[in-house]
Amino acid sequence: MALKSWLAERLPLDFLRRFTHEQLTEPQPRHVNWLHTLGFTALLLFTVQLGTGMLLLFYYKPGAATAYSSVQFITEKVTLGWFIRQLHVWGATFIVSAVFLHILRVFFSGAYKKPRELTWMVGVGLFLVTMLFSLTGYLLPWDQVAYWGTVVATDSTKEVPLLGNFILRLVRGGETVSDLTLTRFFALHVSLLPLALLALLGLHLFLIRYHRIAPLTRTDQPQPDDEQLRAAGARPYYPDHFKKEALVAYSVLALLVIVAFTVKPHLGQAANPLVTPEGIKPEWYFLPVYQSLKYVPGWLGVLGNGAFVLFLLVLPLLDRNPERHPKRRKFATWAGIAIIAGAIFLGVLGHLSDTTREIFGKKIYFDIKGVPKVLGESGASE
Repeated sequence: MALKSWLAERLPLDFLRRFTHEQLTEPQPRHVNWLHTLGFTALLLFTVQLGTGMLLLFYYKPGAATAYSSVQFITEKVTLGWFIRQLHVWGATFIVSAVFLHILRVFFSGAYKKPRELTWMVGVGLFLVTMLFSLTGYLLPWDQVAYWGTVVATDSTKEVPLLGNFILRLVRGGETVSDLTLTRFFALHVSLLPLALLALLGLHLFLIRYHRIAPLTRTDQPQPDDEQLRAAGARPYYPDHFKKEALVAYSVLALLVIVAFTVKPHLGQAANPLVTPEGIKPEWYFLPVYQSLKYVPGWLGVLGNGAFVLFLLVLPLLDRNPERHPKRRKFATWAGIAIIAGAIFLGVLGHLSDTTREIFGKKIYFDIKGVPKVLGESGASE
């Protein structure tokens, strides 16, 4: 009791108790479903990445002469080092998937509209930071795939009008991918990006709690209060929705553990700037951008992708339709479906491009733009 009284004089315990009670008993609109668990799932995955990343830092040595051997040491010598590394590597894929699906849910439910425009913008910022985490972390093993994949990924920056060469040298630390590039990517990955992530995540969570879950009503209609939600059949956050969030998040975490135990991420030969391996491509979530630059090369392709990111960021300011329900926003709904289908199509083409596959007994070569060509017995196209 003495400790409780001592803490009560110094900490806002009553406020925290009331705040926690309000959050747990907050009525959830009836349309809240399993898709609304994706944000919590992404938050749990971020926590796993932070923990595994800190453990890897105990042994990882940044630098062209030490990075690859330190990753080998973690994988082969450190107790459970292979498992921690594989959790971290596959965790990146899980996070990108969870964040992407969460953004889609927010878009199709119109939850980015007034008064939640800033919540959406901060969420897009979190998505970009997530992608930068993946890009910078990709180079850290310093093997052939990581090295040449980074060469391919950073080459496009030189196409930016006027500032291209400056940005390329800023990112790489010179004209080529080198020890300076690794140092800069490492600094971004373990210091600047985590700070940006925590700042944006804190603001995002605050805005979500401040504005609460978006209803499906029009933006020009008053948002229903708690009593109206309860009268319409809304259930409290705890235990109903909390159970859904916990079930989905920890099921995804269990799947991540299974994948980390069973699927070993690639670690090839140490990086060699003088030997270019075949078939170097970025991770699957960068493939649509990678493939699009083949059709619209040069500065137009780079600016086009940049314009799409800007469009995504300011979408709430451009979409003036007061409707939120996807059935009453048919143009936006079908436009979103078309963009997703286009991204998947580009990703598949990027995966198939510059490879030879055997389909229905015939060898088919997909050229750099993904166009299939049937090969004869001699290997020449028919």
